[in-house]
Amino acid sequence: MAEPLRPDGTAVRVGDIVVVSPGLTGQVEVLLPGTDGLRAAEDARAALLGALAREGFTEQLTVRLIDPVEVPELASGTSRSTSLGEPAITVEVPGPGTGLGQLILASDEDGALSWHLPDDIDPVDVPTRGADRRTYTFARAVALVVDPGASRGLIGAFGSKLLKVLVFPLIDPVLGKVGDHFVGRWEQRNRQVGPRQFTAADHRVAASAPVDWSTLRAGPALLFLHGTGSQSHTGFATVPDDLLSTLHTRYGGRVFAFDHHTIATDPVANARQLVEAVPAGAGLSVDIVAHSRGGLVGRALCELPGEIGLTPDRLIVRTLVMVATPNAGTPLCDPANVTKWLDRMTNLLQWVPDNGITDTLDVILTIAKQVAVGAFKGLDGLMSMDPKGSFLTERLNQPAAHQTVYRAMASNYDPPKGSSLLRSARNVATDAVFGAAHNDLVVPTDGVFTENGAGGFPIADPVLFDATHGVDHSGYWTRPEFAAAVDRWLVG
Repeated sequence: MAEPLRPDGTAVRVGDIVVVSPGLTGQVEVLLPGTDGLRAAEDARAALLGALAREGFTEQLTVRLIDPVEVPELASGTSRSTSLGEPAITVEVPGPGTGLGQLILASDEDGALSWHLPDDIDPVDVPTRGADRRTYTFARAVALVVDPGASRGLIGAFGSKLLKVLVFPLIDPVLGKVGDHFVGRWEQRNRQVGPRQFTAADHRVAASAPVDWSTLRAGPALLFLHGTGSQSHTGFATVPDDLLSTLHTRYGGRVFAFDHHTIATDPVANARQLVEAVPAGAGLSVDIVAHSRGGLVGRALCELPGEIGLTPDRLIVRTLVMVATPNAGTPLCDPANVTKWLDRMTNLLQWVPDNGITDTLDVILTIAKQVAVGAFKGLDGLMSMDPKGSFLTERLNQPAAHQTVYRAMASNYDPPKGSSLLRSARNVATDAVFGAAHNDLVVPTDGVFTENGAGGFPIADPVLFDATHGVDHSGYWTRPEFAAAVDRWLVG
């Protein structure tokens, strides 16, 4: 049964849940999993429910704030401090129980999703404190809802704040204890590594014929390198069939892709795996189209041949096309912002469910477990994009002579005129992390092509999408400007 919120900051108890919401009116109710009330309130999508089940999450309960309205003048002057500072909402919930971890997936009134860890338990103490009650903090701001029918993502409900309390086992029956190497073991079981054929007929399916090295060495070849959390068949799923067919004709059918692990393995190790897959003496001459972090793998092939064991008689790179590559890193991969990275990738799925990165949902949930127990050491692939991290500052962005021609494409994303406010909310939330820097929701715009200390930078004549184009991090492939650029840059 719903209880009224107390805008003066007095605690409200609903069963085992305690809510403090200074300056906020409305009601609060607690919904148990499997009940009709929860199904009606959240309208969770099959994609989310399926991923939660696959990754071992169960729902402990959901807290719903109904018809929230901010009335700051009613807040007490002595309202308690929070981890966000005021104004904020705090919610105290029961612990998950012995052998379980806990976190909250929150959905705002406009559908924006965010991940939250408890304020009062250090992640490293999670395994030993399963029975403790836990307190979580959320922004008090009430998001406006405009045209909710314009977006039907992972959670379809609008107008209320939903706080889904999720629990997961600290010991996976297959992968073992959630810790520094948990994500790495998950990738080994769920993500293939190796080159694959990449044609207009099969580039959207996981299973593909192996590459024919004798065919690839017959002339210049084209290689696709996918970005973080995806695979070749999902990261490039929206590349138009006619464009891929044109490229196949131009390269005489010599087009392939390389699937690799992106979260636990750094780009240099990825490049080394590719080199090891190419037969010695193959003499390949390749051009590369790389998305996001895949461009760092491509750069390792060009700039660090000694470190990855690459010799010219095996493979040389003529042209590297980097689309939204974080050559100067992204603040989302600063260790302090990993939960913001989780938020960003989750919201890309929430608002753009057909964006070519939908297979990252399982990855997001797996990383969320590792972050929830304070295990960051096994995220080398993700941390390679930390702007201040050693991978970029000490290994990659250093002077290195090479003959490869670098090309770049980047975007400053802003919601297109007339788009739903959901996209606007997503952009505002991202810019809070990026500060004043233009970005495509994931990668700073200028960092794709400007000077960074490495050979080949700055990249001349990049293709730039300004805010009027509405191109976010996963929205490049269907743009006619992308097709025109590869027509100029990739000569076959």
